[in-house]
Amino acid sequence: MPTYPFQRRHYWAHTSPAGVGTAAAARFGMEWEDHPLLGGALPVGGTRSLLLAGRLSLASHAWLADHAVSGTVLVPGTAFMELALHAAEVAGCTGVEELRLEAPLVVPPTGGVRLQVLVDEPAEGSGHRPVSVFSRAESAADEAAWTRHAVGVLTTGPRPVPATSWHTETWPPAGTEPVDVDALYERFATLGYEYGEVFARLQDVWRRDGEVFAEVRLPSRVAAEATRFGVHPALLDAALQPWLAGGLVDVPDGSVLLPFAWQGVTLHATGADTLRVRIGRAGEAAVSMQAVDLAGAPVLSLDALILLPLARERLGVAGTTPALPLYRVGWRRRTAVAASQQRRWAVVGPHGAEVIGAAARYGWPVTAIDIHADLASLRAALDAGAEAPSVVLADFRMDSYSTEPAHVAEVVRAEARAGLDLLQGWLADERFAAAKLVVLTERAVAAGTDEDVPDLVHAGLWGMVRSAQSEHPDRFVLLDVDADDTSISMVPSALTVDTPQLAVRAGEIRVPEIEPLRAEPEPADPLTGGLDPAGTVLVTGATGTLGGLLARHLVTAHGVRRLLLVSRSGPGAAGADRLTEELTGLGAHVSLVACDAADRAALADVLQCIPTAHPLTAVVHVAGVLDDGALQALTPDRIDAVLRPKVDAALNLHELTAGLPLAAFVLFSGAAGILGRPGQANYATANTFLDALAQHRQAQGRPGVALAWGLWGPASDMTGHLGENDLRRMRRSGIAPMTAEEGLLLFDRALDRARHESLLVPARLDLAALRREQVASGPDAVPALLRGLVPPAPTRRATTSGGAGGASAPATAPAEQADHLRRRLAGQDAPARIRELLDLVRTHVAGVLALDAGAAGDPRRPFREIGFDSLTAVELRNRLSTATGLRLAPSLVFDHPDPQAVAEHLADELAADGVADAGATALTGLDTLAAALGGMKTDDIRRNIVRRRLEEMLALVGGPRSRPAEDGLADTTVAERLASATDDELFAFIEEQL
Repeated sequence: MPTYPFQRRHYWAHTSPAGVGTAAAARFGMEWEDHPLLGGALPVGGTRSLLLAGRLSLASHAWLADHAVSGTVLVPGTAFMELALHAAEVAGCTGVEELRLEAPLVVPPTGGVRLQVLVDEPAEGSGHRPVSVFSRAESAADEAAWTRHAVGVLTTGPRPVPATSWHTETWPPAGTEPVDVDALYERFATLGYEYGEVFARLQDVWRRDGEVFAEVRLPSRVAAEATRFGVHPALLDAALQPWLAGGLVDVPDGSVLLPFAWQGVTLHATGADTLRVRIGRAGEAAVSMQAVDLAGAPVLSLDALILLPLARERLGVAGTTPALPLYRVGWRRRTAVAASQQRRWAVVGPHGAEVIGAAARYGWPVTAIDIHADLASLRAALDAGAEAPSVVLADFRMDSYSTEPAHVAEVVRAEARAGLDLLQGWLADERFAAAKLVVLTERAVAAGTDEDVPDLVHAGLWGMVRSAQSEHPDRFVLLDVDADDTSISMVPSALTVDTPQLAVRAGEIRVPEIEPLRAEPEPADPLTGGLDPAGTVLVTGATGTLGGLLARHLVTAHGVRRLLLVSRSGPGAAGADRLTEELTGLGAHVSLVACDAADRAALADVLQCIPTAHPLTAVVHVAGVLDDGALQALTPDRIDAVLRPKVDAALNLHELTAGLPLAAFVLFSGAAGILGRPGQANYATANTFLDALAQHRQAQGRPGVALAWGLWGPASDMTGHLGENDLRRMRRSGIAPMTAEEGLLLFDRALDRARHESLLVPARLDLAALRREQVASGPDAVPALLRGLVPPAPTRRATTSGGAGGASAPATAPAEQADHLRRRLAGQDAPARIRELLDLVRTHVAGVLALDAGAAGDPRRPFREIGFDSLTAVELRNRLSTATGLRLAPSLVFDHPDPQAVAEHLADELAADGVADAGATALTGLDTLAAALGGMKTDDIRRNIVRRRLEEMLALVGGPRSRPAEDGLADTTVAERLASATDDELFAFIEEQL
């Protein structure tokens, strides 16, 4: 600090745009941007995309502190527009066609915020370029902390000719009346807007019918900086403030109006510090604006700014809750390699003859194909001595099925039970350990946004097998084909693609991947999601935790005024009275009914009671139950119990609402079905059925969207049972808990996109945790659909040797890591091998249970006592399989109940797999040497070299034993002989031996 007051000298470092900034940007391959909010621009390699980056804080941008709403300092919406306008200039565009604001950006009192503006490639055949604005706090550690605040479209069309006729030589225009500026700011303060000196820049305001005119001027302390902006955000914000003076937009009681969408923005001149503006009405809750300088030259034109109300009590929540990315499932084209010759195939299912015909017709590289009605038939053939197949094709393609919902639900459960029986039987037979089970379906999954899913019956198998793949990596493959004849021909080639899930469409191989949802701006609709406040919204599972959260949100955020809440307990559920009272107090008419939505007749009666004056306009199906367990522990009853509230109820709602004017049909699915959560095969089955049903509805032209939710933080009836092991396992698989506010914001965004997407994934993905798990346990530890978000970790050769650290070197690729372990163990004796393997086991035990390194405890303490269950046992088995390269039994932890027993078992398995200990390796080497020495009888030079090396090695095993002596001193050592030798004997020894 200065040593005394009034010493006008800056003590804080200032960055020179032409110096430090340019050098810093160049270090990262960026081009310096002389803009107060952005520091550099980076072309994205291999694309025409452009990324601009910057930083803001109250320390570097003090003028932001003058923009607050209800006590919260927010980045003004005009700043996002300024970022988009600058991005348009850098990208060679002429303006901003639309920019929609998705989440306010709160300015932290300390620290900074990183900014990114992404300009994507133009759409094919269009000059329009998508643009998005993101931010994250500097202290944030993972990618999920990035928040998208705005999304829009830049245009490359000709600049429109601005309308400036309203600005005449006479200012203000004739026929206007003045407005008291001080009174206007008092009204703003009453509404919750808190403008400081930089933003309260209205000099004069006038109005006439449907129009407002104003003059705005920046204060001198920031006017100099205006030359570096296209238009200073504070100046543009002030230019828009007069909307309140003309009564152009109504402000609901208890709410503030925030910018929602900008349309048709063109910047005609830059660097202004004073503007004259005209504002007019541009539709419901929207205004237009034209701005000129003092000479009347155009500066900026705005076709429409849509303002939406936000309850003041929700402002802090909306401003501080990050807008998590919304994800979708995309399908990527993949190219197969030449299919290698397969030893033998087997087909299990009803279409074996068809498969054999296709194999003959298209020349499949298969030596033989055996046909079996079911897996039991195949196992009986193996019992009789048949050769084990290398690939077994489980054919679940179905010719047709009834469309009666009750019948479909029963067939879905029957096929799910058949799938469970197949998977359990496969895992129980060790003869299939080296084979691959391919589950074949036809049109049971949508491999494109415009596809139908006609085989809803087998859609659930995709969720079940995905969970099986997570529990038992490298044992199962999912393959879906269409009816095109070229698709079945591609089956052998498709199996060469290194992925456990794929589809073939018209001979083209596609692979599913989760990807962030790319924004496609649409015309703004003040009714977010299109929900009609006069219509009735049905919510199933409404008395559960999520159902109650959603019911409140529909009323407070979407303006829903009539709710039909359905649950099995109805008014008798705990907290039902309180929920009804609260919703009624918010102005909603609530009907809470006890009804099992899976009971078709009961649900039909409830729907009949909806008044015709308030027809059913939206359905949100939340109801569901969990019954988690490892695949081998599931039973048909546990399958049915989980499927009924999801599958039967969804089918009933689907059929009974046909013909009704629904604006939304939302199915609460789960990420378990897409990611294949271990221990949730039954729940995953139910979820992927819902995903397919939503796609089927959209293909029929009916509304439908499935939301494959991640983990909600608030404990519910479905998640309250999760223990520490379960939560740790979910986090390692990339699923982090969301707050209720985050989940509800994602619901809003998903509802807004439901017209174009049938399956969305609202979840907090912890990509950093996935990378750590990938390094620790190999690529199979990352769910197949997330591998596009987590590229393979870079590999480097391990440099450590010995100890557990070398056995689990985190920078080494899994295959190389296992090979390195095997080479090291080959040079150790049996006790040393077991010690190192025990260190390996203890390291992975600590990883599975999230313990500190070395905290696995007594090696003889049973796994059950230290917190293992069936799923953590499977996870440990998978980790050890990757680390050692062994195919270990699923029952490893139960057959060998403590770390010491597992280490000894691993030693035995490695020995059986050809990894011999040091003693065995030495004896094998001596046998090889003895055989080689027989061919060296005439090579005296090499024989002498071998003799010297043998003398050295003899010393390693205790020194050479002397030849039997005639005097009986058979055990005389070399050292003793040298000590008693004469000089002649010493010289002779040196010449002959050394």
